[in-house]
Amino acid sequence: MENKDLALKIQNLSVKYKVYEGVLEVIPGLSLHVNQAERVGLIGEAGCGKTTVLKSAAAVLQSPPAIVHKDAIEVCGLSVDGKKGVRSVRRNVSMIFQDPSSSLNPTLKISTQMTDILKSQFPGKGKAEYRQMMLDALDSVSMPAPERVLGSYPVQLSGGMRQRVCIAMALMKDTELMLADEPTTALDVTIEEQILDLLDKLVREKKKSLVLVSHALGAIRKITDRVYVMYAGNVVEVGKTKEVFERPRHPYTIGLMASKPVVGKQVDKLYAIPGKVPNPINMPDYCYFKDRCEMCVEGCSGDYPGEVSLSPTHKVSCYRYYDGKRPDLEEIVEEEMSGGADNGKAGE
Repeated sequence: MENKDLALKIQNLSVKYKVYEGVLEVIPGLSLHVNQAERVGLIGEAGCGKTTVLKSAAAVLQSPPAIVHKDAIEVCGLSVDGKKGVRSVRRNVSMIFQDPSSSLNPTLKISTQMTDILKSQFPGKGKAEYRQMMLDALDSVSMPAPERVLGSYPVQLSGGMRQRVCIAMALMKDTELMLADEPTTALDVTIEEQILDLLDKLVREKKKSLVLVSHALGAIRKITDRVYVMYAGNVVEVGKTKEVFERPRHPYTIGLMASKPVVGKQVDKLYAIPGKVPNPINMPDYCYFKDRCEMCVEGCSGDYPGEVSLSPTHKVSCYRYYDGKRPDLEEIVEEEMSGGADNGKAGE
């Protein structure tokens, strides 16, 4: 695939931190790509490295303290190498952070902060033209009373309004790639779906590429075209969103899908993946998920499993499919997804 067809390319990314106890390995060697106008989701438990991936792509990961090694990180063909490359990438990426307060300067009015972005993207325009562009951007995110918002400080706005401002600011940048890191984490449930629908609508209309990190699996399923499942800094499964959600194949993905509530289905308790993520200071040589896996087979104690293609679009790193094997997991998947009562998991 030619680079011109990719909005984002990450090849063999490694991120470590030196801490008192040793070296903390956050990302051991991750590769992913995002096509032009494609919407991609990153899912996995907290601490699996999703935010680190986004910060690396946006060239905002602080190094040091992070120790970063990579074969390549490219945004729309621009390499994240050297000061010039970093500046170019930052100009070509829009990022929405988890907490809108961390993106907004509390001492400056919204109009000042939005004007700064517009001046960097579209220099040489007049005040009236900049103001109209700001009003148009706020109107595009269905912001009530945009004139009042422009004259407000961030602290004078609700959490939902601050997040809308951040989305509007991200959309004002004339970029092909948008990175959204848990954009609805701090919002009320009543606002969450509205913001996600809005983000989906605007990304589609402007034909932007999107990488969405969210613990809301329903949002990932609704918005994205393709999904990467991450565990302990590694991609364990990748495929089209529909096939990963309807036919999960890695035991970790199966566990994630089994742990989410289903509307209209009553259970005694939701399934929980046993155990905990391994210590990133002392990662095992074998499959990182082995000590929590309830589907282990011979070979799981060997080297970390390589990637196996189940279809042209669906890949998994698991010894159940290693060396061309294709075991039938339908019964296991059905039991996990339905919450089999026999094993003490979620029951009917």
